[in-house]
Amino acid sequence: MKKKWLRAGALGMSMAFMLTGCQSAAPAADQTANADGAGADSGAAPVVAEEASDNFNPEGLPIVKEKETFTIAVPQTSTLKTAAEKQCVIETEEATNIHIEWVEIPSSGWDEKINIMFSTDSLPDAILGDIDMSRNFDQLVALDDYLEQYAPNVTAFFETREDYPNALRSPDGKVHTLPIGDESTHNIIDSHLWINQTWLDNLSLEMPETPEELKEVLIAFRDQDPNGNGKQDEIPFTFQDSWGWGTSIENIFGPFGVLENGNHVITQDGVVTFCAKEQGYYDALSWLHDLYQEGLIDKDAFTLSADQYAARGAAGDILGLVAGYREEEAGVSGDSVYKALPVLKGSDGTQMIGINNVTREGGFAISKNCKNPEALVRWYDYINSSLELALKWGRGAEGVWWNIIEENGEEIPQFLTIDSDVLAANGGYQSKAEYRNAESFSGKTPALWRYEYDQKLIYDDKWPQDFKLEAVREQVAFGVVGLPAGMAVSLENTERRSILQTDIDTYLKKFIADSVINGIDEGKWQDHLKTLESLKVDEYTQLCQEFVDSVE
Repeated sequence: MKKKWLRAGALGMSMAFMLTGCQSAAPAADQTANADGAGADSGAAPVVAEEASDNFNPEGLPIVKEKETFTIAVPQTSTLKTAAEKQCVIETEEATNIHIEWVEIPSSGWDEKINIMFSTDSLPDAILGDIDMSRNFDQLVALDDYLEQYAPNVTAFFETREDYPNALRSPDGKVHTLPIGDESTHNIIDSHLWINQTWLDNLSLEMPETPEELKEVLIAFRDQDPNGNGKQDEIPFTFQDSWGWGTSIENIFGPFGVLENGNHVITQDGVVTFCAKEQGYYDALSWLHDLYQEGLIDKDAFTLSADQYAARGAAGDILGLVAGYREEEAGVSGDSVYKALPVLKGSDGTQMIGINNVTREGGFAISKNCKNPEALVRWYDYINSSLELALKWGRGAEGVWWNIIEENGEEIPQFLTIDSDVLAANGGYQSKAEYRNAESFSGKTPALWRYEYDQKLIYDDKWPQDFKLEAVREQVAFGVVGLPAGMAVSLENTERRSILQTDIDTYLKKFIADSVINGIDEGKWQDHLKTLESLKVDEYTQLCQEFVDSVE
């Protein structure tokens, strides 16, 4: 652990040096030397945590000698049960002597309320939720030394991972926030394409593996009445957007050697590529236009609202290929079984799919208004000390959603099937989501659901087959990340990228839709490249590269 935190300290000095405006290559060289353990004695005074409160135990339980109250802002997950009423909170208070007054904020008003708290310096002791760290880190406690002194569980976890703690570092090079939520395998891939396996079977077709084979399958879906109703009512391929969560075609570009995503770049071997300038982008759009001309793409694909898309299959078994996070997208009928389309292979063998970082970039931060930050660091460390606490804080009571099984001396998490009878017997909730939101902190849990837990996860024998999980596990080997996890080296980098990206987003949305519907040729492509130049995509790409260089 010592070496890792020394490396982090050196990185912080390098970042601080860069912020002064020096343009020489010395900071990068110093950072490399310190990463190897050399030159760590820079002569700079270390940041030392303030002297601990008298009402504090540095080890063991309880964390504070006399009960002490802290305020924490948190998104409201349920109107049926307050945060203070959740069993995980009650049990943790009994163990630690720390009482939390929860400031629950509806998700719809979260950004506004948090921004007001920062702008008026009326911050609670801590915040559990999304924060604009690039703007606000200086109002939050630097946690590096507190973690070394008081968080053995967290620092031991960081030692098992290459991404922590650097993904958490603010522009000053210090850790001001700690990870929360789920490092879920499911979320590694946002947008899958799901193909109607029943239709493939009805027409005796093989699963397509290339763009050419997919086109032939879609033609068969159009012409051969795969739903067997005697009508040509099939929509071979539908989606809702060009990029974004779930229902987009961002990964259909993959066999052509590029991808789309919210950042419009991919990072391979530390090098950033702006995809919409590449030949593969042109080739992908040409192929998609060919599908559209053949009547294989939903004519309303680029104009469907989220609600319209969710109801697209309400008319019956009419959808062949749909874009979605899971297979149950676009209102597809339960009578059909949708399977994940394989990662399509290009003519040169290229296979690519966009993946997310499982790394969480923060979510729990302690404000400088807190009088006893070491106690909250220990509180967070306690909550992250065991698999059992991760499950209680993230999924409710044992025996309802989960159990822990001992196998060869190792704890294995098991998820249990929750049906209406289980819900009725455990609070009378109407759905799994309602139960989880009421009985736990769900996706905003301070008890990080680690990727390592998720990899060990098993299910009871009644759990339905998880096609999404199977698809992610099969396809992640072909994954390419957009941008790695972490915070920008400076606020200037973040703000400038955001300004440029806004105009790039607006343009590319229109360009992709127009190219698919009306076609793309060499003249249009050259005009497109000139437009990209006017939108300063080279500057944007360089800013993305600077970001990658600062976090990798």
